[in-house]
Amino acid sequence: MASARVHEPALLDPKGPVITAVACTVGAALFLGAGGAFVYVTVRTVADLDATGSGWVWAGAGLALAAAFIACVGLSTLLSAREDRRATLRLAALGVDATALVLAVASAPPTNDHYDQVRLLIRISGPGFEPFECSDEVPDYRFGSATQGTVLSARVDPVTRAFTIERPPGPPVPPPETRAEA
Repeated sequence: MASARVHEPALLDPKGPVITAVACTVGAALFLGAGGAFVYVTVRTVADLDATGSGWVWAGAGLALAAAFIACVGLSTLLSAREDRRATLRLAALGVDATALVLAVASAPPTNDHYDQVRLLIRISGPGFEPFECSDEVPDYRFGSATQGTVLSARVDPVTRAFTIERPPGPPVPPPETRAEA
């Protein structure tokens, strides 16, 4: 008996075409440049194996490994950017509007860029899919005003359960005061 696999919910950070193009360009440059360096250093090290001392062999092996690592980082960047953009386009095309109820808010460790974060536990429900709960770390500057019971707008891909959430509404803007002219 075959059963349908349920995807894990994933909070998606939508990527636009410009960000995707820049990330793909950087990834391709790293991959091709470091990949070429890896091939060159490897061939040069093997060709000069008998002509030079063992010092070059170790240096060549170290350079080849560093170049291979950088090429892997470039390929990973390229593939990740393309997948993020594909998921963003799929969510825009097939996603349904939903609501996300904040069940709990907790502090979270800062990002590598030293941005404060909060951990949100949310329940997402909407038409066309079973409600689900998800916990994720989000930037404090965007979601720091969310409290337990806050209802956020969401967009969900019912098949992959990838979703985005919108910022909580800001405080109401007070009406402008009328000034009495003296």
